[in-house]
Amino acid sequence: MVNSFLTSLSVFFEKFPSNRYFIAVSGGQDSMLLLDTCRRLHLPIKVLHVNYHLRGKESEDDQQFVTDYCVKHDIPFDILQSNINETLKSGGNLQQLARNERYAFFQKHLTQEPNSYLLVAHHQDDQMETFWLQLYRGAGMSGLQGMKSQNGRVLRPFLSITKKEIQAISKDLNLIWREDASNQNTKYLRNLFRLKLLPELEQQIDTLRNSVQLMQGLFHETLRANESSIQTLFDTVTSRQSIHLDELILIPDFKLIELFKLLHIPLNYVSKIKSLGTSEVGKRYDWNPKVGPFQSMIKEREEIRFIPSEKNAKNIPTFHINYLNELPTLFNKTSLYLDHSKLKGNLFIRPWQDGDRMQPIGLKGSKLISDILKDDKVPNSNKKNCFVLCDEEKIISCIGHRIDRRSIAHEHSKLIIRVDIQQ
Repeated sequence: MVNSFLTSLSVFFEKFPSNRYFIAVSGGQDSMLLLDTCRRLHLPIKVLHVNYHLRGKESEDDQQFVTDYCVKHDIPFDILQSNINETLKSGGNLQQLARNERYAFFQKHLTQEPNSYLLVAHHQDDQMETFWLQLYRGAGMSGLQGMKSQNGRVLRPFLSITKKEIQAISKDLNLIWREDASNQNTKYLRNLFRLKLLPELEQQIDTLRNSVQLMQGLFHETLRANESSIQTLFDTVTSRQSIHLDELILIPDFKLIELFKLLHIPLNYVSKIKSLGTSEVGKRYDWNPKVGPFQSMIKEREEIRFIPSEKNAKNIPTFHINYLNELPTLFNKTSLYLDHSKLKGNLFIRPWQDGDRMQPIGLKGSKLISDILKDDKVPNSNKKNCFVLCDEEKIISCIGHRIDRRSIAHEHSKLIIRVDIQQ
């Protein structure tokens, strides 16, 4: 069983060649098996461990256990010492805060080494738990489709195998790991599903797992087939700040759910926007936006208009980067595809300034940002909310208006950076 498992894992990694694989290792059985098998395959690995200091001596022992393994096998590693207890004093959800800290730590390493991947040990049972958790929380189709074996630069090599298979392989390898006592605490919703609810359901319905996997596959295919139209809907709403009533009645609920997730509008407002279509003119709904461009929606004579959030309108846009080996077949207005070799230093966003110039696509020379905004008829009152994406040498984009031709990727680019800008 071990040999066939190692062979299948080797085939998986052949699809994602890399100079470095960062492995998220807690010290538990799943992550230790992932680490041990990657070591046996002689992959270029580095271990990342987070110590949240939540379980006293147990947390320290986990860190020492991971450290000892890495030292014994001469594997490079890095450990994040988290002060999450201090963060919790300001409020928040422990599980979400821990995840945010963890993935910020991982992203830092991925950013430092462009041709790299992060490996996590999620398996088929985790996939099942995620489905039911998302269903319980009223997630949209993108949540119910579950995790992907590849999501950008995150790889999940174990996603097709069960926990029982992991246990059997670990036994054959005489693997040693640490047990986290908190995994038995059913005050955490995931543990409640894992330890009580799902075992009972699967005992009563022996086809349950196959049915869930079938639905997740259908959700994935549906979203993939509608990805372009959802992005177009998002681009239209953010630019027009409205949806015409005739368009609204033609939008399926699952697309509205995905749209509202992209706009960071609470999902219970999906049913409210439907009711607005038949409400009197002037009817409105408000929410308290922590992020996202809008804070209200109001019924007008022929459309639903979204009211921008004043608090967020003044914020500098954020961006997220992914590294690609080739250009996509479809493009959208919020993603830039840049040639890594044509960039100098780090990317950053700042407000535009008088005298700023760029070399827009389609223009031989350069052009002032002020003239670009004038040509695009941006009102003077809105110009202060316009920003530019830059590297340490030049302006790369007047966000939402023009892209500089000097940095764009082409079919022969060896490493492509996709920059997703959130305004």
